[in-house]
Amino acid sequence: MNDDAGVERFLEEYGVHHPQRMIFGRRRRPTSQVSIVTARHGAPEVESAIWHLYLEKVGGQWKPHKKYWSINSNWKKLGQRPEYRKSRCLIPATAWVESQRGDNPVEFSFGRPFFFCGLYKTWGDLLSCAIITLAAHPDTAKFHEKSFPMIAPADAGFVEQWLGGGEGTDAFEPHLHPHTALGGARLMVRPLKRAMGTEYIGVPVRV
Repeated sequence: MNDDAGVERFLEEYGVHHPQRMIFGRRRRPTSQVSIVTARHGAPEVESAIWHLYLEKVGGQWKPHKKYWSINSNWKKLGQRPEYRKSRCLIPATAWVESQRGDNPVEFSFGRPFFFCGLYKTWGDLLSCAIITLAAHPDTAKFHEKSFPMIAPADAGFVEQWLGGGEGTDAFEPHLHPHTALGGARLMVRPLKRAMGTEYIGVPVRV
């Protein structure tokens, strides 16, 4: 994230408490600490979580589980996950990076903050999370053929329903399809020199 004030305003628009807790950084790595929004204490609030859903105890500390790579949760398996019914979260972001089998990295963005839809788990005093991934969009498969993240629509009603708990998930079925527009903003793709870098190359395109 590179727009601290913009993200805090975005959170305030959705009534999210404690925006000052946000962890900012242009490139957040899997298994690192990230900020998520939960309503597990009633009102939506910013909390910190390890970006890796399944943890294990190593030397008395919770660490990402070595046998279960779980930074993402595939939409086809959501019905098997109790977290989908009980522990949904949102993950604020301004962009994300993908590549095609490790080559030709690109940055995706809408030119505005948004929420990834995710799941979280509790491990004592710690939280962990994963981003829900959908099938690849036809217009973005040439940049990343495997998947596309589930992004919350720019709709306060959806955000409230997503965070509100309750085991009924039928209302979310229409959203389990990738979309390349958000509140009228089209998705922008910008080629990168390196996946974890911030140097752009080539010409950005709208999809």
